[in-house]
Amino acid sequence: DVEDYTAILLRRERIGETLRPQETILLKFQRPFKVYMKWLEGPGKGREGLYVKGANKGKFLVYEPRGIRRLFTVALDPSHRRVLEESRHPITDVGIGRLLEIVGENARRAARHGVLQVVDRGHGAVAGRSVRLVEGILPRDPNAGYYCSRVLVSFDEENHLPIRVVVYDWGDRIVEEYEYTQLRLNPGLTDGDFDPDNPEYDLSGWRISLPE
Repeated sequence: DVEDYTAILLRRERIGETLRPQETILLKFQRPFKVYMKWLEGPGKGREGLYVKGANKGKFLVYEPRGIRRLFTVALDPSHRRVLEESRHPITDVGIGRLLEIVGENARRAARHGVLQVVDRGHGAVAGRSVRLVEGILPRDPNAGYYCSRVLVSFDEENHLPIRVVVYDWGDRIVEEYEYTQLRLNPGLTDGDFDPDNPEYDLSGWRISLPE
């Protein structure tokens, strides 16, 4: 029943061997796939990103507020190497829905093969919200083809959505940590929220496309 939402996303990811600093991102999302992001804190502070499936020639629009790049907006393929230098995922993986898909796909496959362990870790709190914490444990074999070795998911007890997810690799290192705070469901976002010409955004009309 969720058509759109806004949230503050706290994101921390391991790129290569480095666990990057936490990023604080304003996120707007609307189905089937429209996303606007503004980095509020962290290495990318001030950055803006906009991706609307089927619009803007299929490009992810990115504005950087520093140096000469503040004069234009870069248009990238969603999985461009520049995107993946600072994130483990293309822009098309952003959002609670895609997060559910990735976790669900791995859990269902592991369950079919009888290798999924699910542990109820009880009640807790995330950003002032009551949650139920569930741990999924997968084979500790990177060659088995699963996304991770284990995942901790905090489900909001009111709306049943995952508002915090921590993913561990086969060395039991954190590789991804996402937390959704100030989540507002179905706020009634409009086309203007996903328009690069929105006067509240810094996405410039002057665009430069970067090839792969």
